[in-house]
Amino acid sequence: MKAQMQKGFTLIELMIVVAIIGILAAVALPAYQDYTARAKVTEVNLQVSSCKGAVSEFIQSNGSFPNNADAAGCSSTAETKYMAAGMAVDSTNGKITSGAIRNVAAGADTFFIILQPTTDTGRTTAMAAATDPILGWSCGTNAAQADWKFFPASCRQAVLGGL
Repeated sequence: MKAQMQKGFTLIELMIVVAIIGILAAVALPAYQDYTARAKVTEVNLQVSSCKGAVSEFIQSNGSFPNNADAAGCSSTAETKYMAAGMAVDSTNGKITSGAIRNVAAGADTFFIILQPTTDTGRTTAMAAATDPILGWSCGTNAAQADWKFFPASCRQAVLGGL
């Protein structure tokens, strides 16, 4: 008798392939969700960073800190899909605070991205006077450390953490 050649896949082979795909999907889905949340928060970070140049210019031109975001040339009322209520600029140290993050993830929503001008390259000393040179900007957040995974790598700290 002639041996018959096997055609197609056996049931067990198909079950193994389905199991492997299931395991890969179970690992990839949470990582993808964190990645998309981080991308949304990065969009907020870009908006806040755009204000950094305006604040720097104001400080250098006027020798004082701006009274608010509007005085620095940033919008205190503009909202985006992922940021509520615009930005704020602290009139005592030039610190820029984003509006509350929203529509991202439970670990990122309601928190802020904070940019602080510093007088050292280690980014750990806040500006005390507008006549001090700006040697760096510290990026941080007020979120708990467990939620830092939702923030850009340069902002995964409390402000003035000195990356």
